Amino acid sequence: MIKAAIVGVGWWGQKIVTAVQGKSEHLHFIRGVSKEPATVQDFTNLHSIQLSNNLEDVLNDPEVQVVVLATPHSLHTEQIIACAEAGKAVFCENPLAMNKADAERSVAACEKAGVLLGIGTNKRFWPSMRELRSVVDD
Repeated sequence: MIKAAIVGVGWWGQKIVTAVQGKSEHLHFIRGVSKEPATVQDFTNLHSIQLSNNLEDVLNDPEVQVVVLATPHSLHTEQIIACAEAGKAVFCENPLAMNKADAERSVAACEKAGVLLGIGTNKRFWPSMRELRSVVDD
């Protein structure tokens, strides 16, 4: 079982946890980070997630193997780099970065640290995206 942390326990972070917690044989959230912990405490208690308001708490926890980022886009690059430097695999909700240079920095940090980097692209399954792909292919 992979032990994970969810960083950003807002609406989308909660959707991710709800989709996985107690349902996956491979992934279990043990920690969470929110800048407003009081607003999500009931949710994290329900899912037995230890909550803090600081990414460093997650990065310093040797039990956490992967960090899932459901945070504002502008924070992704620095958070990915910090996770990589801490030796944590990262799954980042899209977009990966706000520009090509930051995306390259994120990828390079993960490659240098030898950690995996995954990117959430759930919209690729939407009918509108399939249609767009069809138009591009034509």
